[in-house]
Amino acid sequence: MEVKKSKKGSSKIMETVNYKDLVAIGFPEHTSRNIIRQAKKIAVKKFEEARKNDKNAVQLGCSPFDNKRLGIAPKKIL
Repeated sequence: MEVKKSKKGSSKIMETVNYKDLVAIGFPEHTSRNIIRQAKKIAVKKFEEARKNDKNAVQLGCSPFDNKRLGIAPKKIL
């Protein structure tokens, strides 16, 4: 599990999981990669729904998890 903190020291922390964490729990490697891929799709959908519903927020172009090469997913989705 990775814990990412912002450089300014704010209290907002995003906990993420990669496939190696799932392998350590006991999942096969391919299954772990599929779980991460599906969790990323869920994260992107939630991001898009939140972006549509909140008109006052700063608009980002796309979700941070909308990246094929990114091998992490939010822990709270898993």
